[in-house]
Amino acid sequence: MDSIIILIILFLFIIFSIPALILLIAYIAARSRKKKQKALLETIGTPEYYAFVRYNMGTAQNEFFKLKAFQGSGIIYVEGRNIHFTDTLHRNPHVFSLDSSSIKWEDVNIVNGLLKWFSVEDQERKYYFNIESGMFIFNTDSSKPTTKSVFDRLVAYQNEMPIAHQI
Repeated sequence: MDSIIILIILFLFIIFSIPALILLIAYIAARSRKKKQKALLETIGTPEYYAFVRYNMGTAQNEFFKLKAFQGSGIIYVEGRNIHFTDTLHRNPHVFSLDSSSIKWEDVNIVNGLLKWFSVEDQERKYYFNIESGMFIFNTDSSKPTTKSVFDRLVAYQNEMPIAHQI
């Protein structure tokens, strides 16, 4: 009888430990993401507009067999007539000219976890972006931008006339 009670207690311990472990991992990941975001902001200063994003480059967006829906995270920001992108590992930074780049709404991509995406493309590269959302329970900030709002804001910047050309 004692062995059955011990087995039941062990079983309950394992059952309750799994959700606790998942929550702990999610909490640690959220803290790590916030530290990386803060470090990125410190390196770029105070841009006109910025958003933390997840990204894919080129054909990786539509690959069916991959471990994650995105290649990495970073920050996209506007300075002057340029859209700058810097990833957290500083491996794939790129600057897109608002005057010669294409900003396109890609909508939902089934291959990438039903996430909404937009792309920015110039003669050299094409990046796909969506908003860095993380685990819902650790991101309850209602002021956080959506993928669509970031896309709309970038298009608005692109459609603005350069100051030198305004009459």
